[in-house]
Amino acid sequence: METKQQAACYIRVSTEEQTEYSPEAQRRALEGYARQHGYSIDPAHVYVDAGISGRRAETRPAFMAMIAAAKGKPPPFTAILVHKFDRFARNREDSIVYKSLLRRQCGVQVISITEHLEDDRMGLILEAMLEAMAEYYSINLADEVRKGMVEKARRGELQTAPPFGYRVEGHTLVPVEEEARVVQALYQRFLAGESMAALARWTRQLGVLTHRGNPFDSRRVKYILTNPVYLGTLRWHPEGRGQGTPLEVEGAHLPLVSQETFQAAAERLAAYTHCTPRHARPWGDRKHWLAGLATCAACGRGLVFVQPHYLRCGGYAKGRCTCSQHVRAEVLARAVMDRLRADSALAKGLSMCPVPTDRVREHQDLVREKVAVATKIQRLRQAFLCGVESLAEYQVAKKELEAQEAALQQKLDDWEAGEPEPDGRRWEQVLSTLEDPETDIQAKHRAAQGILARCVWDRANRVVRLTYRFSL
Repeated sequence: METKQQAACYIRVSTEEQTEYSPEAQRRALEGYARQHGYSIDPAHVYVDAGISGRRAETRPAFMAMIAAAKGKPPPFTAILVHKFDRFARNREDSIVYKSLLRRQCGVQVISITEHLEDDRMGLILEAMLEAMAEYYSINLADEVRKGMVEKARRGELQTAPPFGYRVEGHTLVPVEEEARVVQALYQRFLAGESMAALARWTRQLGVLTHRGNPFDSRRVKYILTNPVYLGTLRWHPEGRGQGTPLEVEGAHLPLVSQETFQAAAERLAAYTHCTPRHARPWGDRKHWLAGLATCAACGRGLVFVQPHYLRCGGYAKGRCTCSQHVRAEVLARAVMDRLRADSALAKGLSMCPVPTDRVREHQDLVREKVAVATKIQRLRQAFLCGVESLAEYQVAKKELEAQEAALQQKLDDWEAGEPEPDGRRWEQVLSTLEDPETDIQAKHRAAQGILARCVWDRANRVVRLTYRFSL
């Protein structure tokens, strides 16, 4: 009696192919092929990836499990049956790599039951053509889907799940009363002086959860404070969040905050980001106005407040620095104040000093983006003059690039308009704030950061070095 060869079945269907390539239809066809060609299929080796794209192998758990099984010694099957080669992969690189691995290391052959290929040179060429066509289809489909989504976004249609504070009714956002009150309270409390970390703790105390059932954190609070959806504007990123220029159109939904409130929150958030180093203690949690602002001369980490009245290197406390920089808080504060008073007499001669702050880097990024867009416009014109682009294509592409260039120029203009002018009165205001016993710690800390870029304490030499955000 002839022993049947063992075969595995791989079935994949993406969302848009449910009708033509349903898992059930593929499985019936594969089992019929196996019966006709002398293969036996173990149900344990029927692998199904439903609703998953074939662009990347690592995102398909059943596919990776099948490859792992094929590497067994000996492999539990000698062939993998697929409905079409594009079920195995829509990426030529993945197709070549995994077919080669299966054939050479495992002795396993991949067979398409609807695309018969001879085992000769012509068969290799046809298989390569099928792989290229599958990849082209996948890329082209992604482009067409993106075009449709961009058009929907321009019409003001919702592209994503509803944000916190809203639900969807008839493709339109509708406020959820309880969540809307939380959103409005977050804006009000933030403008009243609370930090994002404090706001996140407040929401957790209330038991408020995101739409995914997670507690709020500082990042989620920041997202709410910067999302224009609460202003009545829909924002969508065609290239993915954080990439490219987002599309913003006026939505048909009811806004939860006013333009004035949203702008005020944006301004306070900009000040918060500009004056607060990464990983710094949030506003509202400081125990001395120099804590975090003053840094260690040895390692550059911030000084932290320790009981009863000292400042000490935060790195030393965690075993990451050999110098404690231990100093009484009032002694260091007195030294800083004395230096500020001495320099305030020279404040009338202030001029801008380009210290490497986040704001300066933001300006540099905008300039680079604008130069890149200008270069694209030049290349597009060259392509048109050489006959590569038609007049219609050239006009459409040029219009889009010029719109990007204008938007970047507007951002540069806004940046320059928002740059503070050096003013001796600023020093007077800071000194007045720091000397006022009624002013709270957080206000003093923010005031000092308004003119101090760095404050370095060197205990060994008994020296405190100040770097101002403006030069004298």
